[in-house]
Amino acid sequence: MQLLATGAPASADQGRRHDVRVTVDVLPPIAQPGTEPEDPVRGAALVAQFAPASPGSDVAFERAVRGGGWRVVGRDVQDSAGTATLAVRRGRYRVSTEAGGRAWSSRPVRARRWTPDFEDTFPGSRLDTSVWNDQEREHESVLAPRTCALVDAGARSVGGGVLHLGVALDPARAGQPCDYEWKGSAGRSPYLLTTQVATEHTYLTQYGIAAARIKLQRADGMHSAFWMLPEHSAFYDDDPARGAEIDVMEFWGDTGRGAETIGSFVTWHGPGWSSRSLGGKFPDARRALGADREWWQEFHVFSVEWTPEEYVFRVDGREYYRESQAVSHVPGYLVLSMLAADYELDDLGAGDLHDTAEVDWVQVYEGASSP
Repeated sequence: MQLLATGAPASADQGRRHDVRVTVDVLPPIAQPGTEPEDPVRGAALVAQFAPASPGSDVAFERAVRGGGWRVVGRDVQDSAGTATLAVRRGRYRVSTEAGGRAWSSRPVRARRWTPDFEDTFPGSRLDTSVWNDQEREHESVLAPRTCALVDAGARSVGGGVLHLGVALDPARAGQPCDYEWKGSAGRSPYLLTTQVATEHTYLTQYGIAAARIKLQRADGMHSAFWMLPEHSAFYDDDPARGAEIDVMEFWGDTGRGAETIGSFVTWHGPGWSSRSLGGKFPDARRALGADREWWQEFHVFSVEWTPEEYVFRVDGREYYRESQAVSHVPGYLVLSMLAADYELDDLGAGDLHDTAEVDWVQVYEGASSP
């Protein structure tokens, strides 16, 4: 979509052609950054992608008003990739910016109100166990074993409108050391309780958009995750179409480097139950962070759009990874977790056990985005 010039050019740009192009995606309301828990936005999200990018430039989101004309309903600034986002209600919209000494406005797009097929906002003081179950699976992972940890409800809590995903000492084995080994190096840790809750027995989805608004933990030595597993947790040798793990977001805490980012993966089993995966850690996801902010200082919406052709991974509507291989074609269930695998226990200190990832809400939308 080419933007339309609506203002006179600045004198320095007289006679010079300056084209600006924008794609406006209409998504469910999966762009909701902020420092505090909030009710889910009802409506849609507009994601504008400008080319060429003009990082830091102001972008106005305008809504058509009765009788003609446009009214500014929100603003954002272009990030380093030229993306700007805003959650909106149903209606006709356009986006406007300035470039080359001109004011530019896009052609209108129509946003409909998206209605979630699944939603949990974690009210009250208890997890709704008619929706979520604790996946009490000791030492489940073969490639990243959890020798000293098991899943237990004692590591999680609900309060203030959020689900806290945490790691805690195992009171049944207090004072007992746990010896483990990782890649030839021996270690010792206390026995731990970890969090892994799922809709394994209550809710399945196939295709659509799954999203969770989360403030991530700062502590390392543990990793938070929002992911999906195939129905019955069934995998088939080297056939991801019959079931793949979709890791929407994983985060390993503050490493002290100032460049911490999230990982997204698609994982399945190869011959002989060897692990195969696509994806990785994505520095571009940090574009969603506020100025001088880190993941543990504000909430962000992590999402995957799963279609029969591909996966699209986003944070606050900003796409950072698209994958067309290893697409699963069987229903899956949702998982939220905070785990402590053997490979990270050496970084886990006693002071880290108070830290949690805070899940504000989880939603699933049927259907696909509209570019």
